[in-house]
Amino acid sequence: MSLPVRIHRLLIVFVACVLIFGSQAGAEQTIVDDVQGFTLTLPDDFVAKMVDAVPGIVHGFVLGDHADDQLDVVLLIEKMNGTIGREHLKQADMPPDFKGRLFTMPWQGFEVDGFEVPGLVGQTQTVTYNVQIPLKRAAIQIKPFGAADREAELKSLLTTILAGLKGESNWFTSVAPALPVTSSPSYGYVLLAFALLLVLAGMVLLWLLSRNAPKGTVLLIAIAVYCGGLALAGISVREIVMLSGALKMLGFAGGILGIVDILRRRAKSR
Repeated sequence: MSLPVRIHRLLIVFVACVLIFGSQAGAEQTIVDDVQGFTLTLPDDFVAKMVDAVPGIVHGFVLGDHADDQLDVVLLIEKMNGTIGREHLKQADMPPDFKGRLFTMPWQGFEVDGFEVPGLVGQTQTVTYNVQIPLKRAAIQIKPFGAADREAELKSLLTTILAGLKGESNWFTSVAPALPVTSSPSYGYVLLAFALLLVLAGMVLLWLLSRNAPKGTVLLIAIAVYCGGLALAGISVREIVMLSGALKMLGFAGGILGIVDILRRRAKSR
């Protein structure tokens, strides 16, 4: 998650290529990227530009009037090296010479990380916003770039861009409120502890039931519990995923207990 120093050089090269080589034909406002696994609906007037010369950049767009002397707004979409986890960026994760700031933004119900980087193109102060999107295949960075005196416009555009970006994430949504504890890596261990407690309590109840209930009752309950876990398996919500796994585990273990109970009673009846 470190910030390469060469990023501003690449941006400058990209802007230069844009001004020299011009745009691709037939640029559309809705981009469908089947390779990275996302769609992006852009505001009007963004024009697609050639980005093949910039490593890691999969899409590039420009907003502005090439006829004036004002630095255009550039939007880059960069592919990262893999998926990213839910732990937020910290100042310690950034290079020692990092002079920007960290922030978070909402995207599809998640709080995603971003960082602001000041720069200089010629005599113009610039700013780049880098927002990391946790897509399922590989994370991407949304990178609007422009003159620092257009900061308010860039922030507004960034909000609009994220609202128009859709894709399947490797993160699970949560039914819990968006609190620091739910976005912490330790929250997964909390859910795991609850799941194990559920399995343990369920097994105790099934064992007690096997002492008094008619033969086969425990096995039937275990099958029903396992089927309940299967029914929840397709829901991509963190708590539901954990509950589904716990029910399937309880159903499997309870099924073994139920079979043992049937065999034990059959042996006693002989």
